[in-house]
Amino acid sequence: MRNESGLTIIELMVVIAITAIVVAFAVPNMLGWRENSKFDGTVENLRGDLNLAKIMAVRENGFVAVQFFGNRYQVFTDNTGFCVLDAGERLIRNQVLPAGVAIDLGLTDFPLNVDDDCARFNERGLPVNIGKVVIVGTGGDSRTIDLNRLGRIDVQ
Repeated sequence: MRNESGLTIIELMVVIAITAIVVAFAVPNMLGWRENSKFDGTVENLRGDLNLAKIMAVRENGFVAVQFFGNRYQVFTDNTGFCVLDAGERLIRNQVLPAGVAIDLGLTDFPLNVDDDCARFNERGLPVNIGKVVIVGTGGDSRTIDLNRLGRIDVQ
């Protein structure tokens, strides 16, 4: 009798079948994890940029605004008070949101402003108007970032 080494076709088919089953369970979980990470990162970036606006308002000794659009937001010095980036005002940050993540402008609300989709901070770092920003993801996830009278930024 000869000593033969190697795999038979049946053993190879079993290995391929097991690998296919493992991949079938792992890939969807990895894709979901990636989408959740992208969403969570966007929420934390926006929270950090709201804190940046507070700090910049104190540093610049003037008003700094954060204006929200559907797929982006921008932070800028707001000398005119209209929450619009005009000539002579400095753009601090223009952040485009990743695909699949958006700002729900229907639920985002900062009253007492010409534009309800804009948060402003005064030279003391306090908000001129309080409100909330709602961020939604492709999987139906949503998070609310609340801004209170003292400038505290909470994610819910």
